[in-house]
Amino acid sequence: MKRKRNRMLLASTLALATLLSACGGNEANEAQSSKTPDAPASGTSATSSGNDDAFTIRLGAWFIDDRPYMQEFKTNVEKAYEQKYPNASIQWDITLGDTYSDKLKAELASDTAPDVFFHQGKTAAFGEVGYLADLSGESWATELNPGAKSAYSFKDAVYALPMGIAASGIWYNKKIFADLGIEVPKTWAEMDAAFAKIQSAGFTPVAAGFKDVWTASMTFNLWMQPYGNESSPTYGKDLYEGKKKLDGPEVQAVMTHLQEMVEKGYLNKTALSIDWPQSAELFSSGKAAMIVQGPWMPGTAEENFQTKGHTPFDIGYFPFRTDKGYAKLSLGIDQSLSVNAKTKLMQQAKDLVDVIASPEVYGPFNVGSGTVPAIQGMQLDYPNSALNEYLKVVDETESGMGYETYLPASAMTSLVETFTKVASGLKFDPKDLTEAQKKLDKDKGTVILPAE
Repeated sequence: MKRKRNRMLLASTLALATLLSACGGNEANEAQSSKTPDAPASGTSATSSGNDDAFTIRLGAWFIDDRPYMQEFKTNVEKAYEQKYPNASIQWDITLGDTYSDKLKAELASDTAPDVFFHQGKTAAFGEVGYLADLSGESWATELNPGAKSAYSFKDAVYALPMGIAASGIWYNKKIFADLGIEVPKTWAEMDAAFAKIQSAGFTPVAAGFKDVWTASMTFNLWMQPYGNESSPTYGKDLYEGKKKLDGPEVQAVMTHLQEMVEKGYLNKTALSIDWPQSAELFSSGKAAMIVQGPWMPGTAEENFQTKGHTPFDIGYFPFRTDKGYAKLSLGIDQSLSVNAKTKLMQQAKDLVDVIASPEVYGPFNVGSGTVPAIQGMQLDYPNSALNEYLKVVDETESGMGYETYLPASAMTSLVETFTKVASGLKFDPKDLTEAQKKLDKDKGTVILPAE
């Protein structure tokens, strides 16, 4: 959907990647996580009717590390919550990276999970099995961006507070474009012409680091979003219902364009052997003109400018477009915040989420992470100039949930395998997509349909 610009006055800044791992837990965390299944699932005292009573409330997270804006976030949360509950203590249950997700699932299953916890893309899955408390009655719930509804709702109830909205896309070196007289491409034909001109000038058109599979998956999905939705505004649902096929013309168009890029040498030859930080280095060094990444790219480039001696340059942003020029962005959510349905501190837990949703806490968090607030109407000031253009483009471009939310993991894995195979230089064969369609047909029952 297209968001109206008068809902937000967004300038620009950024943090590093949204997928960085968090700092380790402490002895208190380990003690909490080692409770037996019969232990209470909530804070260390019974629910109290008085705001002056002492209690400890647990807050689970995986991403809160020593970055300045993360430490500012913790401080802001504690100060704001103290105003509501002067004698309360927040126990931050922080667990490193990917380990957190498995730990949280085990705790939820054994009724030992934190009172309030962050998760990543689990609103529907956790909501379906009754792990989450209904937050539809909170004041911020009516102000959430409807384009991200699948991230915070299940069966028309709000179960999560998205901490910010992000849209990945194509970042480009403005100096290279200006020196070569290249305008931002509005169609795929214009993009192809830009590739050719950039290559002729001795630069790599696009830096890719597909050794990290998630970068290949992200690139493919961002590319597929406009091609699929141009053919049908309900492309993802159509795939699920069998009205569209994964071996159809939409996916074939993307794979064919990728093959053309590889054959013409528009990707770095090391695309399959380097990871995302190495591809970011290729871009920020000025050797590559473009890179497909998330909103953390300007911040990463800025850090590379400062620490690796590269000459700084202005960075711009634009979305993938189809042959006819159609663009549609996928709205992504990294962190979502929910209340444990079995907490014994239900009101205190909801109040903690409300505190985090306040402009004084939520606003600086989005500025630090370089994301657009999922709560509409917030006016923020982003100091990073590259994100000013990014946020303007995101605000003006049609967007919505990714088509892939309707696909089983097995089908997505098959599609990305085909994508990386083509990226490696092997010729695309439409029959390669047959396996992805078979897996969609076989495993579609594992899909939890997103809110619409």
